[in-house]
Formats: sequence, C-alpha cells, structure tokens
Amino acid sequence: MLKSLRRRMTLLFVLLTVPVLTAALVGGAWLYRQQRRQAVDTLFGQTVQSLCDALAEASSVSDTWLLRQQQGAGVVLDLWDNGQPTLFSARTRQNPATAALLDLARQTAAEMALSSAETADVLTFTFADAAGASWRGAAAVLPRDGGNRLELVLVQPTGSVFGAGAGLFFVLLWLGGTAALGAAGWLLAGRMLVPVRRAWQQQNEFIAAAGHELRSPLAVIKASLDAAGQDSTRQGEFLRTARRETDRMAVLTDDLLVLAAGDAGALTVRPVPTAPDTLCIEVYERFYPLAREQGHPLTLTLPDGPVPPLVTDAGRLSQLLSILLQNALDHTPSATPVSLTLEVLPGRRVGMRFSVVDRGPGIPDDRKEKIFHRFYRGDESRTCKQNFGLGLSVARELARLLRARLTLTDTPGGGATFTVELESKSS
Repeated sequence: MLKSLRRRMTLLFVLLTVPVLTAALVGGAWLYRQQRRQAVDTLFGQTVQSLCDALAEASSVSDTWLLRQQQGAGVVLDLWDNGQPTLFSARTRQNPATAALLDLARQTAAEMALSSAETADVLTFTFADAAGASWRGAAAVLPRDGGNRLELVLVQPTGSVFGAGAGLFFVLLWLGGTAALGAAGWLLAGRMLVPVRRAWQQQNEFIAAAGHELRSPLAVIKASLDAAGQDSTRQGEFLRTARRETDRMAVLTDDLLVLAAGDAGALTVRPVPTAPDTLCIEVYERFYPLAREQGHPLTLTLPDGPVPPLVTDAGRLSQLLSILLQNALDHTPSATPVSLTLEVLPGRRVGMRFSVVDRGPGIPDDRKEKIFHRFYRGDESRTCKQNFGLGLSVARELARLLRARLTLTDTPGGGATFTVELESKSS
C-alpha cells in the first residue's frame, strides 16, 4: 500500500511541477528565439552595410572579392552596374532557380519604393519564394562618379532562428527536467512517508505483540475453566487462577487503551489544584501492603516545610507514580528498599520533583531507553508472566500528557531512580 501511495504522490508531484517546467522552457525558448532573431538581423544588416561601404569606396570590384564576401556572409549577391548585371551576377544567374529568386527580391524591393539614385539608403525586407520558403533580403543603390550607379541586392535564407540543434536542446532539456522532477518527487515522497512507514510498522508490531500477550492469559483461563468442570475437588483453585488471569487481562486492556488513546491524541487532562504531599501519601499507603507482602521496605520522604499546591491532573499523576512504584517492586529482589520522594524545585514558581528510588541491580545504559518501548522486557524474553512490558511506555505517555519530564538515572551505590519533574499549568 505504501509503495502505491508513493507512486501516486510522485505522479501528483510531477503533474504539478512539469507544467511549471514546461512554461519556463517555453518562455526561455521564446526569449532565445527573439534574441537570436535580433542577433541574426543585426549581423545581416552589418554585412549589407559593410558591403555597401566597400563598394562605394572601391574604384573597381573583382569577382573574386565578391565571391569571397558571398561565401563568408552566407548570402547570394546580385550586383548591377547602370541597369545591367555585372559579369559576377551574370554567372550567378546562370542557375534558373537563383535567377528567379534574385528577380523576386528585386521586384519586392521595387514594390517597396526603393530610394532614388541620389541616395544610398539600404532597404531590408523579407519575402517568400515560389516554394514558400522564407528569405531575408536587402537592396541598395550606390552612386558612383560620373553619374554612374551600382545596384546591390542580397538574399539570405532565414532558416530556423534557433540555429542548428537549439530546438533539440530544449526538447532534451524538457525530458531531462521531467526525469529529474520525477526522481525528486520519488525521493521526496519517500522522505514524507518515513513517519507513516514507521507508524505503520509500529502499529503492526503493537498489534502482533498485543495478540501474543492476550493469547497466554486466554489460554490459561480456558484451561482453568475446563479443568474446573472436570475436577470438582480443585474447582476453587482453578477458578482463582482464571480470576487472576482475568485481572491481568484487565490491566493489559487498560494499558492498551491508554497507549491507543495517546497515539490518537484522545487522552485528556483535568488540571485542578492538588496537594502534592497528600497525593504522595495516598500512593504510599496504597502500595505499602503490597511492598510489605513482597518483602520490600517502602519509605516516603516529604519536604520539611509547607508544600505549595500544584495545578495538575491528580488522577493521571497518581497513575504515573503508581506505575513507577509497581515497576520498582516487580523488578527488584525481595528485601530491596524502595522509596518515594517529593521535592520542591528551587527557583521556580510552582515546580515539583517526584522520585522513585530502588536499590536493585540497576539498568544498563544500553537499555535505559529501550525499557520505555512497548512490550519490552529487561530479560528480552516473554517467559515472565508477571507483567506485559507496557507499564513504562504508559508512564512515558502519561508524562507527555502532563508535560512532565520523565528521566531514568542510576541510583548512587546501585539501583535505578525514576524522576518526574513538572510545573503547574496555571497559578
């Protein structure tokens, strides 16, 4: 699906950008055509003017010189002396097609009212021959000594103003630009889809892991119920096992709902003035029996002075601290001390630091970030059935929701310390 989406995004990018490229190249080609036409016209005019100047100043003109000028400028010369074609023109007119072309040019110049013999103005014009080809022409009358005059006519094929290969260059430029835009669109679409691909992969992994975790308690519940129906003497034991697994599934479901709501942006908070010390006492009293049952000395440390109220969601904060305490009790050996500490942050209007400190084996540096991943367990196996590896990922989601800073550091002397720092949302 993502590949198809990438192709469609690339196609859309090309469809949006290629018209811009086409318009730019068409504009560039038109500008190039105008500049080249102007340059060709200017060069033709300079050629005509230089010939006129040379003929006006020369006492005699050789056919060799005229032929060299004709070949160098890429024109066809027709030079008449006192109304008669010169020997050079007579030879040129031996070709009937060339003679017809020159006659047509002379006729066009005459129709455009060529200047009188007393002027040496140059007249430039364009015309089409019998085959429809376009030609550029120029005519001039050059006064000579003794009342004589020379009549000069030049013709030159206009051809393509792009010049040789210019049109092909613009076509290749368009094709290359289109290919480059397609490649750029493909790469851009790939980069844009990276978060989508990552989210898609995380969703698939999340669903697969959730299905794996749900399968085990469901299997235990089914087996316990079947056994309870077959063995009435141990029915109570089997039902207790089924109830315990049902409770575990309820915890898993609640965690999954929190994470799903967080991903969808549906989690909300209700900030109210909260007494942080009272909240810590409530959490401590709730976990004290469980800690005592598991053999963990649990302590609570509060500031000596008065603690200012904190405007936050007391329920979400209590849930966050409960997860951290439960994690400390579950992942440290029996008789390991665990403490809950509250500190008022100095220099802040209303800021608190909640710390859950244990003296257990600690967490290696290479796992400090991984433990917040969903379904991650420190032993990197799923044989342990006491937890699902979701607690700390839920804690991070709650910390994000509360705009709190959740960090993990090593406890001096050994162990792990989870710290939650947050400020009041409003006074």
